[in-house]
Amino acid sequence: MRVLRTTLLGASLLLSGCAALHQQPNDIYELREKAQAAYVGEQDDKAERLLLGLAREAPNEPETWFTLGNLYARTNRPDQAVDAYQKALMLNSTDAKVWHNLGVVRIRQAWAAFIQSYALVKGDEALRAKVETLIEAMEKLPLEGLSRTPKKAAASATDAH
Repeated sequence: MRVLRTTLLGASLLLSGCAALHQQPNDIYELREKAQAAYVGEQDDKAERLLLGLAREAPNEPETWFTLGNLYARTNRPDQAVDAYQKALMLNSTDAKVWHNLGVVRIRQAWAAFIQSYALVKGDEALRAKVETLIEAMEKLPLEGLSRTPKKAAASATDAH
């Protein structure tokens, strides 16, 4: 009788473990859907919590790290964005979108460093001129936020009528 109970208990645990394995992909899929909806809906705090949970559950999914990088870039956390993009690239080094977004974040970091340098440089006109040249060159890049002068707001669709 004792052997039968042990066998039944073992079989029960084995079957419940199999059931848990079959539920996990659905749970991860649901978590991914919720995270994506929060990200698209610009519910940044919720999206971050969900994406971090998803990254814990499925750490080898490059799309999760890419989206997390985008979230960090969008919320002005460039160092965290770079880290997330680099994790995505460790998992898939051939994703052009990740390389592009990593480059954009790093350009923005360089921009901020040059602006800070320009504000601090005193008494070294050669360095000031070099930094000014770099800033002017970067302002020509087709990226938002790399201008020292505010741009006029685009005309809305109602203004055009």
